[in-house]
Amino acid sequence: MSRKSRILRSARSELSAGSRPVTKLSGPGDAIAMIPYLLGFTPSESLVVIALEGPRKRFGPCFRMALVEDAEDVADQADYVVALVRHHHFDPVMMVAFSEQRELAEAALHAVQSKLSTDGVGLFDAIRADGSRWWSMSCSDPRCCGPEGVPYDVDTSRVAAEAVLAGMQRAPDRDSLRAQFAPLSRDRIDAVAEAAARVQAGASPPPLVTAGLHHPNSLTVERIAELAVAVQQIRGRDEAWAMMTRANAERHLTLWRAVMQSVPDALLPPVGALAAFAAWLSGNGVLASHAAERVVEVDKSYSMATLVIEALRASLNPSTWDTFRSETGLGAFRGGVAVADKARQAGG
Repeated sequence: MSRKSRILRSARSELSAGSRPVTKLSGPGDAIAMIPYLLGFTPSESLVVIALEGPRKRFGPCFRMALVEDAEDVADQADYVVALVRHHHFDPVMMVAFSEQRELAEAALHAVQSKLSTDGVGLFDAIRADGSRWWSMSCSDPRCCGPEGVPYDVDTSRVAAEAVLAGMQRAPDRDSLRAQFAPLSRDRIDAVAEAAARVQAGASPPPLVTAGLHHPNSLTVERIAELAVAVQQIRGRDEAWAMMTRANAERHLTLWRAVMQSVPDALLPPVGALAAFAAWLSGNGVLASHAAERVVEVDKSYSMATLVIEALRASLNPSTWDTFRSETGLGAFRGGVAVADKARQAGG
């Protein structure tokens, strides 16, 4: 496999396409303060690209990927970024490189900036942020963008406060989100396993799921066992899968995440895959990635989880589910992922 192929296959862009509060951004500092809430965590050593929409340049979807260090990898990553931008028709865009390493951040920004210019994509601004100060790669006016950088504070920002009021959250870092899918106590898991052994297979998932969606945070051991057993077979899992829409995806995520944390590994794959898909459908690529990875740790061949990972790699937009849902199943969705991946690689 070539170096470029390795870079593209290992890159998993995390598309954030969830709800965004309508707030007025007065400058780069406000934009930097909002990004952790768009992603759900505070990024570091990361490149974030944001679509700007409408005449008022409101924040649209954004995606994040880890910065790379090797010069050849930087060029390949820039190709990948621009392919995603073109695939999603993002124009114009804003970029922020979060890093304390100036050369690393600026190399990434300059590489993408050059390729965006070649492709005729508008670039509103390219910013380097180190956690306390930001620098614009597009402006050198000392009155607003001096060489010493401009201070910013995410914790005290007005837009951050508005994001919190809108119900948005941010974790300290990406890895801390992984704990949302970690198993609970051994006693809890053993209790669910014992309850599952008493559950008769073949129950229809929709009534169980509907009931669970009403109180996903207070599920009994017995209800968790019933839900887990009901989706073990592909038919039952797909019935639960077909219930998901973009409007209810966050509630499904809450439900299946709660089940996922309480089941033994033997019951985990379909439950975790449903949680991963719900996270992707709600626009949270980071949580989708963590949930899918947890499934793969247990069963690397579980196709629904690997498909979510492929969807993340292809940067498939959750809005496409509206098309696939009428013919739900791995076949329809897999076809959509394959088409998106080819289009992304072609830059179209």
